[in-house]
Amino acid sequence: MNKTRGALHLTQQVDYGILILATIANTEKDRSDAKKEPISTSIKQIAEENNLSFLFLQKIAQKLLKAKLLKSERGKFGGYKLTKKPEKITLKEIIEGLEGKISVVPCLRADTTTCCKKNKKCAIKNQLSILNKEMEDFFLSKTLATFTK
Repeated sequence: MNKTRGALHLTQQVDYGILILATIANTEKDRSDAKKEPISTSIKQIAEENNLSFLFLQKIAQKLLKAKLLKSERGKFGGYKLTKKPEKITLKEIIEGLEGKISVVPCLRADTTTCCKKNKKCAIKNQLSILNKEMEDFFLSKTLATFTK
């Protein structure tokens, strides 16, 4: 038994992805509250402030860019910004942008062609499919705003 994580858990990549997005959201809010133009946030700064691997966070940021949750700006004041307000970014978007389709078991993934031997005669697949949909709906109902100031 693995005592460091639960049976169903968010990966470290998703955990840090939420951290990156929430940090950027809070920075943008602080800047706009001060009546200043929001400026970009540096991944290096987030890594240093949280004592995390810059390279790992950079890889996560690249996936968030590809998922269109972040945009990057070059230059002296360059860095990352959110593509939309925290209230409009769902946890489902974050999870699927980093890890792929939500799936409680591999055979429920749309991109899976091979499964267990009992795939066609599985006694629990229908119920697992319902559970999977409920989890998707739950993550769709929660937004990044939950994790911001």
